[in-house]
Amino acid sequence: MKKTDQNSLVAPCGINCGTCAAYRVKEEPSLREVLGKHFKWNGSPCPGCREVRGNCQFIKGTCETYACIAERGFTFCFECQEFPCPKLNPASDLAGILPHNLKVFNLCYINHQGLAKFLEREPEIKKRYYQGKMAIGKGPQTK
Repeated sequence: MKKTDQNSLVAPCGINCGTCAAYRVKEEPSLREVLGKHFKWNGSPCPGCREVRGNCQFIKGTCETYACIAERGFTFCFECQEFPCPKLNPASDLAGILPHNLKVFNLCYINHQGLAKFLEREPEIKKRYYQGKMAIGKGPQTK
């Protein structure tokens, strides 16, 4: 994937569509089973939230977060005065398989460090989220 493609794959909410199984399934067919097991998937690879203008195949209608940002003319949620809003509130439901609890962290990182640095560090960020063990005062540790 080209770097410019990667940049357009980070959704307004801070989720990197380029690392999502629904996007990656076109290059990794083994992900079909995973998607079918956890979601009502139509069998087509997702091109990313920005490409489909928030009309995600996994939800009915348009993503409210995407619609909100589009209506306000922002690129990312952190540009809004109401950031962080309840749409970005973390939840324990599906936390083990979906990176949605990372939205606010990702957006803060992008805002302060830039999109290129975020894309460079995202594998480590996800590793800490999914595999890290919480050390009070230090955050999730992977060692």
